[in-house]
Amino acid sequence: MDKVNDFIYNFLNFDYIWFLSSIFSMLTFETFLKFLIIYFFIVWIAIIIWVIKDIINRTNSILFQIFSILTVLLWTPLWIVVYLLIRPSKTLFEQYYEEASIEEDFDENKENKEDKYLCPFCQYQIQSDYKFCPNCRECLKKVCNFCQKELNPKWTICPYCWKDMEEKIEKILNDSSKKK
Repeated sequence: MDKVNDFIYNFLNFDYIWFLSSIFSMLTFETFLKFLIIYFFIVWIAIIIWVIKDIINRTNSILFQIFSILTVLLWTPLWIVVYLLIRPSKTLFEQYYEEASIEEDFDENKENKEDKYLCPFCQYQIQSDYKFCPNCRECLKKVCNFCQKELNPKWTICPYCWKDMEEKIEKILNDSSKKK
């Protein structure tokens, strides 16, 4: 118990000013320069480690990775500015999710466009490939009897072969009446 009390007494009565002045008196220009050089190399190593981790997350190109690492490794840490200018702006992770969101937006727009078709008879929402309206049961597409292309049911003439739809129906009716 006496040791603890002695420690607390010495700690509270410690002469901090004398301690700091003795440290500063030992500090010379040479030791300051040594500390500065050590600090410089510690920062340089930290920058190299950061560049290695960063460039691996930004590109799959081995050549570009090696070039970026050597740029910072062989020259001073000031070349980090050059690295920051030449590195890709987005990580591979960001690029992947940006492309995925663009594809998702494209798919949503495609689905929305499909949903915007309306039946010309009852204005019920339908898909573009429906042949009949599920609400009013009207025919949404008919086929030209001459060229076999799909037509709007309201058209009276085929825009592909320029044949009149009514003409074909009359011809069929006339042929059937002659046979009788």
